[in-house]
Amino acid sequence: MKKSQLHNIKETGFTIPDSYFDSFEKRLMDKMAVQDEMATIKDPGYTVPENYFEAFDTHLQARLSADGESSAKSKIVPLISWRSAMVISGVAATLLLLFTLVLKSDDPLSINQVETASIEAYLNNENLNDYDIASYLDDDELNIDNFVSTTLTEESLENYLLNHTSLEDLIFGK
Repeated sequence: MKKSQLHNIKETGFTIPDSYFDSFEKRLMDKMAVQDEMATIKDPGYTVPENYFEAFDTHLQARLSADGESSAKSKIVPLISWRSAMVISGVAATLLLLFTLVLKSDDPLSINQVETASIEAYLNNENLNDYDIASYLDDDELNIDNFVSTTLTEESLENYLLNHTSLEDLIFGK
């Protein structure tokens, strides 16, 4: 809320339930009666054995030493031993290898199955330059006869420029 509108607030936002004050006095007297009854109780019902806190340290030390001796004598049995874990992991690796060899696809992967977008993304992310690409090609592959030359007509060039550029692009040379 803006500061200029603070003086215009007509309600506080706090409300009380209907008929709250009608039964307020009765509820107050009931609570006070319960408190008076609680004050008359002399014994809370909980008792502590005599000399409990004086002998507490000795009882605690005796119990801790008894627990320490019993835990030192007991043998801890692991749920899964290292030997069984090694056997289980070896069986799992063998099954995984078996499934990959048996369920292997017989169709070799061809360049036609790879998406063009994947190839473009790979080439863009690898930051390759012309010399890097040329190092993978032979002299026979770099022959000029292997490249397709396309000729552009004036009409197709004009249609492309009209559809894909604006006048500002042509003027400013973006």
